[in-house]
Amino acid sequence: MKEILDKFNQVYFEKTFSLMNRFDLKFLLNSSEAIIFLNLLSDEYDLIANNEIKIRSYETTYFDTSDRDAFLMHHKGKFPRYKIRTRAYLDTNDHFVEVKFKNNKGLTEKYRNKLSVADNLFKQPDVISFLNGHKIHNLESLQESLLVNYQRISLKHKQINERITLDFNLTFSGNLKKILLDDIVIVEVKQEKIIKSSAMEILRSFNKRSISLSKYCYGILSTDPSIKHNNFKPLLKKINKLIIQQ
Repeated sequence: MKEILDKFNQVYFEKTFSLMNRFDLKFLLNSSEAIIFLNLLSDEYDLIANNEIKIRSYETTYFDTSDRDAFLMHHKGKFPRYKIRTRAYLDTNDHFVEVKFKNNKGLTEKYRNKLSVADNLFKQPDVISFLNGHKIHNLESLQESLLVNYQRISLKHKQINERITLDFNLTFSGNLKKILLDDIVIVEVKQEKIIKSSAMEILRSFNKRSISLSKYCYGILSTDPSIKHNNFKPLLKKINKLIIQQ
């Protein structure tokens, strides 16, 4: 992996463009496909690094009601829908609280607020103000629902406003269970508007189609199989098929 990443020109994270409002297209690859994919991108994409850290480690905590309202909204395909989470960049010890909205046109809007303290989230005045400002109320009904750890490689196109992320070594912790999504790489193509790009053409050549995939939803149903998930069965089938092919 190191030899492949060394092929890329590096740019610092802080100097890249923002894509907080974007269209997300997600794809599933196995690790072998991901390595080939990366190899084919080095000419047209830069590697987003931070103080020479090429692979960043993330820890995300999702919050939901005891009835899993956010999960069920996604399961039912309702729009607009939202997810509330904290994200920790473990390499730099930066913490953020984030709200992600998705509308019926497929547009994702993400808002974030940096945390000075990661504990007692919903008792912090600036966090309460931030969430209320984005129409997130009834904070007393929210509780930690899922913990997700993973590593990420981030790329940006040299010319167009497009980012590519590759997430791997995903671990989901919840409901007193820990599930490792082994040898699966989630590729996400993030664009201001959906356009053709080298990454999209390569994925098409791999016979890959974009899928509706939420780390939160997959983590919930993998740690709590009893929860209603009929609409997610096609996704589970695809993931299980990819695992079997390893």
